[in-house]
Amino acid sequence: MEAIPTDPLLEFAIVLLAAKICGAVMRKLGQPDVLGELIAGMLLGPSVLSLIHPGRLFDMLAEMGAILLLFEVGLESDVRALMAVGKSSLYVAIGGLVTPFIIGYAVLIALNLDV
Repeated sequence: MEAIPTDPLLEFAIVLLAAKICGAVMRKLGQPDVLGELIAGMLLGPSVLSLIHPGRLFDMLAEMGAILLLFEVGLESDVRALMAVGKSSLYVAIGGLVTPFIIGYAVLIALNLDV
């Protein structure tokens, strides 16, 4: 099935409407809205119905959304609270970085792959 040629703003409006509707359905089923939004993307995207194909507009909007989300998190962050848990946060961050690296390295060696 080919994508329906439309105006990028119309595509964006369709995506928003589908995401909101699927999110509301999931909320009524006791699930998080984001699950419905994810399902809407899968249904409309190239995987299922192939009605909407991601392009430059969606890439730009996704990047803007990520920037706004991180900005919002920054607005709600308390520097004093972050400093209070500084050492434990550092240990968790180091563990979250080192552990997957060590496991990945061990898997590579176990599978006799070039390191």
